[in-house]
Amino acid sequence: MATANLKAFWSDLRRRKVVRVAIVYAVVAWVVIEAASVILPGLLLPEWSIRLVLALALIGFPFALVLAWVFDLSSAGLRRELPADTPGVTFVAEASEADLPRPSDSAAAPAASRRSIAVLPMANMSGDPENEYFSDGISEEIISLLARLPDLRVVSRTSSFLFKRAGLDVRTIAAKLGVNTVLEGSVRRVGNRVRIVAQLIDAVDDTHLWSDSYDRELEDIFAVQTDIARRIVDAMNLSPEDKIAVEATTESIPAYDYYLRGRQYLHQQTGKSLYLAREMFNKALEIDPGYVRAYAGAACAASLIAQWVDYSRTYLREAEETSRRALELAPDLAEGHAARGFALSMNGEYAGAAEHFERAIKLDPQLYEAWYLYGRSRFAEGNLEHAERLWDRAHAVQPEEFQSAELRVLALRALGRSDETKEAAELAVKLIERRLDLNPQDLRALGLGSGAMIASGRTEQGLAMVERSLELAPDDATVLHNAACAYAHAGDGEKALELMERRLKEGGTMHRDWLEHDSDFDCLRDDPRFIAILNRLPSASGR
Repeated sequence: MATANLKAFWSDLRRRKVVRVAIVYAVVAWVVIEAASVILPGLLLPEWSIRLVLALALIGFPFALVLAWVFDLSSAGLRRELPADTPGVTFVAEASEADLPRPSDSAAAPAASRRSIAVLPMANMSGDPENEYFSDGISEEIISLLARLPDLRVVSRTSSFLFKRAGLDVRTIAAKLGVNTVLEGSVRRVGNRVRIVAQLIDAVDDTHLWSDSYDRELEDIFAVQTDIARRIVDAMNLSPEDKIAVEATTESIPAYDYYLRGRQYLHQQTGKSLYLAREMFNKALEIDPGYVRAYAGAACAASLIAQWVDYSRTYLREAEETSRRALELAPDLAEGHAARGFALSMNGEYAGAAEHFERAIKLDPQLYEAWYLYGRSRFAEGNLEHAERLWDRAHAVQPEEFQSAELRVLALRALGRSDETKEAAELAVKLIERRLDLNPQDLRALGLGSGAMIASGRTEQGLAMVERSLELAPDDATVLHNAACAYAHAGDGEKALELMERRLKEGGTMHRDWLEHDSDFDCLRDDPRFIAILNRLPSASGR
């Protein structure tokens, strides 16, 4: 802990430019003293005048350091700096579970810190709606680069992208997302050329901290993304990080195009979109068989299909093979280890999955997916205590993300920790209501929100959310599964079984290991129909 504190203190010294001020002050003071030793005797001033200059330089040194610590000279003028423990802001210095804040410490919006940012989706100025995946992809890449910085809280893609075409001003968006800094911009793609305009805005006083435009060939797109991230780091006086660079990418723009399309479909997480994501990643790999991140994406798509749509050998094997190939090409890519852990978990190899999730977290403590998927793996394995802690940590990394917060409710309820369950459910409801306020048709929020509502005692509201999701997507596998969970949790076993049968009738199978530990279905454990459903499903742990 002492080492962590020392590292955090040194990081703060660099971020506040105290080290830079010390070096500059020492150089300037040395020059002044040397000049005084030459000039003052020539002016026939007494000998003690040189000693006075030296004394003043020494006395001024600590004052300069204190001023550098307290104040920051920015484009908006001289302003008071804030300490790293500003209330309402999450700062993760180490990957250790014990050192990460609890959800209750990080759920509120940071009221005064500049070290929080929302990257809004870049406006597509290409004139072709089909190019929106490209502008969205650039924004997502910048989010991923900035999210690696432990001194910066970055709003997740799923939250910041809710404001696409919302027509709200920057201050309103910043207030809703709980940040004081916003990056916005536009992308115009014409042929093999791309023009990107980006501007970093301090939403408190509506001033520009930095802005620039880039007119480049498409092949330079990765360098542009890296430069934007680095310029943001400099403008916000953050500690520079060597890792701010797009990793494991491709030199093929067509392959990159397919990769971005795959990411866009993957985020939708419906049965249809997952198959489309898998197709896009595979097309990227056909063009560039060495594209590491496309392998990681393909592995995640196959794992999600197995988890939600069709738990069959085809997708389990594909997830295993593509995730293994990703790590063969890039052994130290955190994203690759998270994909590998997910694939092994879905194949029932929980010990191996844990090793890769731990490795991913060590490589990138800010990688939300590693914490979140590790929690899902532990839950399916039956290690509910560890699953609860991992989802707690996932929420600490992305405080506005509702999925880990809601799943933590599920784990706490299964563990019988009723007081904590109620508190966690209230937090999850708050986050989900905020999401639905921005996107009333968010199927994932409606599905998980129903469980949080019921856990907090608002059963009628929870079931209303379920019915809304069923109206929007009556045949979607994820919607039917979450609806069955909600009705079982509410005590309507007959309706839950009807939805499960309907889910299986639509095709595919379900993840049996998860169902066996899901407390939503506790009221059905002895029901012959539920037992028959379980017996129809393959078990990962039995493979």
